[in-house]
Amino acid sequence: MYRREQGIRPRTIALIVLGLLFAFIALAWGAELLLAAPDDIPPLRVTRDGVVLAEFTMGELREFPTRSYSQFGKSGEGPMVLDVLAEAGVADFERLTVRGPAVRDDGILVLERDQVTEDVVLDFANRGTVKIAGPDIEWDDRVRDVTELEVE
Repeated sequence: MYRREQGIRPRTIALIVLGLLFAFIALAWGAELLLAAPDDIPPLRVTRDGVVLAEFTMGELREFPTRSYSQFGKSGEGPMVLDVLAEAGVADFERLTVRGPAVRDDGILVLERDQVTEDVVLDFANRGTVKIAGPDIEWDDRVRDVTELEVE
């Protein structure tokens, strides 16, 4: 007669571990959303030589015309960086430095003028912030939670 062994099966353990992993991920996403409440998001500054040319709240950025893009199997939309710079009074520049808090990325990206095309956008993130995105910006080079666009 076949006798069933007592105890927890490996399959049951795997399901428990998987369930705990999903719960942890959901908790982390929820905490991230709570920590970046829209009221706490600083305005995006446009600067040149240390002088603030303009500041835009996330609400003001949402008033700009948006451009959609698809990259890395995901899609998004946001205002073109060139439109934001123009609204800040930037007619010409040689280099653009994009800065963020460097919490989930390097927090800095330097683009030459010819790299800043109409396809480079400030993509609206689910967190209520913006990230830099464009067809020539690699996944590892992106800056999330952008706080400053510095022109030279």
